[in-house]
Amino acid sequence: MRSDVAVLFDLDGVIVDSRPYHLSAWHQLAREAALAHAPGYFTRTFGLRNEPIIRGLDPEIDAGRLRELAERKEQLFRAAARGELELLPGVLELLVFLGEQDVPKTVVTSAPRANLDMIVETLRIGGHFQALIAEEDAAQGKPDPEGFLVAASRAGVKPARCIVIEDAPAGLQAAKSGGMRAIGVTTTHPAPDLGDADLVVDSLAEEIVRRFILG
Repeated sequence: MRSDVAVLFDLDGVIVDSRPYHLSAWHQLAREAALAHAPGYFTRTFGLRNEPIIRGLDPEIDAGRLRELAERKEQLFRAAARGELELLPGVLELLVFLGEQDVPKTVVTSAPRANLDMIVETLRIGGHFQALIAEEDAAQGKPDPEGFLVAASRAGVKPARCIVIEDAPAGLQAAKSGGMRAIGVTTTHPAPDLGDADLVVDSLAEEIVRRFILG
């Protein structure tokens, strides 16, 4: 296994386009819990953990109610997404290519372990990764770099030699705060919003992605 570089994949918006199911779950939760929100709020906050998203709607919410709503949202997401998700273009080919180059790979997501496990098992991609980092593995969520730093440690690679693949500004901020290089994918945000990335692409099928990683 190469020890000089590792690739850290975000999950939602990088490996799978789960946004429609997340947005559906958020809107259903908002209706159930009477959470008033501005148009586009859930799109703008995509990639953050549930707690700051909910607190943005109700700053005075108590911790117990916050946990209840956060858990309910993920239940709604899993119910809607199970059996419906597909790998985004280029993902499987890139995973296979990196495996052939002995490059360690991890997933780093702000989603809870139950979501990560459901997606990985459904798509049968667990064998491609050396570590799977979920919400429970890091006390701080993106844009804090903790999750990426945990992944780097488990992959046995220094942060400066890690390349993060992200689709959200908060994730790219986390990568740069952790001293890592980053590829931004325009799955959920337009290129101008991904200014922290060292490389921006529309798809992981683009050849420049492989050259950037191995270069």
